[in-house]
Amino acid sequence: MDKLKEKLSRLMYGRYGIDQLGNFMMWAAVAMMIFGAVVRSSLIYTLALVLIVWADVRIMSKNHSKRYAENQKFLELKNHVVGFFRGGTRAFKDKEHCYFRCPSCHQQVRVPKGKGHIEIRCPKCGTKFIKNT
Repeated sequence: MDKLKEKLSRLMYGRYGIDQLGNFMMWAAVAMMIFGAVVRSSLIYTLALVLIVWADVRIMSKNHSKRYAENQKFLELKNHVVGFFRGGTRAFKDKEHCYFRCPSCHQQVRVPKGKGHIEIRCPKCGTKFIKNT
């Protein structure tokens, strides 16, 4: 057992390894394989296999800087998508306020509902804009 562990350790020496993107790709491939088996689609199943091979190539890669850059882009996209849904849920649940974005700095501004046509001043940059609540 120790020899196998040593061989695997030597194989992975200098390799990039698994990161958040690789983990996501593996789980997405498993989900696609299950879905492909349920709907009996060989295309989806084949795409899942391609995704697994791509994830394995990333894991075994020795080009750390390129894999790191790919992972950073994935994390930015993930945070953008997750942040969109988090911000949307708060605005959706809040029945007493309206949420607007400042046209210059894109800061989210909360104002009370039912005030009609009002001038809003952005707390971050001071830009004034008019919205209807």
